[in-house]
Amino acid sequence: MNDLYELLREDALQLSSDFRKASIQGKGTSQEVAEFRENAVQAFLARYFPFPHRIAKGKVRDSFGNIAASIDCVICAPNHPYTVSSRDKFTLLLAEGVDSVVEVKPNIADKAELHRALEQGLTVKKLRRSTTALIRNEHPMSEWAKRVPFGVFAMQCKASPIETGFEILEFYEDHGIEPIDQADFVVVNDVCVFSNFVDKSLNCWDATGYPNQTGWFYEGWRKDSLAGFLLRLHQVAHAGMKLQEDILPRYLTPPAEARFRVVDLAYKYGIYKQLRSQPEVDAAEIQRSLRALTEES
Repeated sequence: MNDLYELLREDALQLSSDFRKASIQGKGTSQEVAEFRENAVQAFLARYFPFPHRIAKGKVRDSFGNIAASIDCVICAPNHPYTVSSRDKFTLLLAEGVDSVVEVKPNIADKAELHRALEQGLTVKKLRRSTTALIRNEHPMSEWAKRVPFGVFAMQCKASPIETGFEILEFYEDHGIEPIDQADFVVVNDVCVFSNFVDKSLNCWDATGYPNQTGWFYEGWRKDSLAGFLLRLHQVAHAGMKLQEDILPRYLTPPAEARFRVVDLAYKYGIYKQLRSQPEVDAAEIQRSLRALTEES
């Protein structure tokens, strides 16, 4: 596990470098900058989800006529048809053959940029798989398994990361979105992972010490955030049943000390809203409180 973590830390540094170089490589054209950054994340995912998985970009559609917005990274399961053009671009992405999708955003400290990513996720969550990896259709998690998993990968967030977590909660609260139709995770390289556990069976933490067992949790992975990223990608509702267990999850199990950097976001969000509603509390005081909340066990 230590060797894998060391390798992922190097990958995190490489991704940071690739994102900076993209500003030079695509200088003058924002679309080219974005494409260089997307390519860097796609290349990373391709190493950890090798053939017969394939990494694509585009719009995923289902058999019920729903089409999602174009997503930067689409992890196609081994059973996905090889529907590519002469230039190896996927021309058709089908929900039943997609393991998960990831939208790439350089900086979600910008609330508008965060909202754009989450709005794209809503189009993904409208898709429905007609088949799932579950044996029984009446399984209690069947509705969850019918959704295509969606996540966000970013390089930067608010100086107090938990504030970005609160903005995620605010977005879904304002739009009245049910937990099952919200993003599955939001990753910030070298900082944290925000995870949405729609059922307590999905929560990998010892949730007995937290007010909530489901909902959004802040995980302070810091320099090991890519390990958290890969772990989340292996814990989503996969497109189909697997003949063998995945190799990586046992090596990605977080170290014991990470448990002291897990925050029940919904509970802390309630405290935050109370603080914000007090007229005598200034912005600096709220920022200090946010940093303290993140550092609590």
